[in-house]
Amino acid sequence: MRIKSFAMAGLLAAAAVAGVSTAATASAAPEYRTVETIWVGTYSTYAACSADGEYGPAHPDWKYYECVLNYDGEWDLYYSTW
Repeated sequence: MRIKSFAMAGLLAAAAVAGVSTAATASAAPEYRTVETIWVGTYSTYAACSADGEYGPAHPDWKYYECVLNYDGEWDLYYSTW
């Protein structure tokens, strides 16, 4: 009888710990946002691409820019919401 009681107490303790750890790590539902990216233009130098990206049109949705080296050795400018 003691072995059954000891085993049940162990299972109960394990279940309690598992329940507490699950509740402690639970978080709110993740927030999903749509990321939009647009191509702006192609530039022969990184400096020109970066200058247009940094001082581009003031639009509240386009918060980031990226200059990407393309296969021709020129730089493509992209605006992004993320």
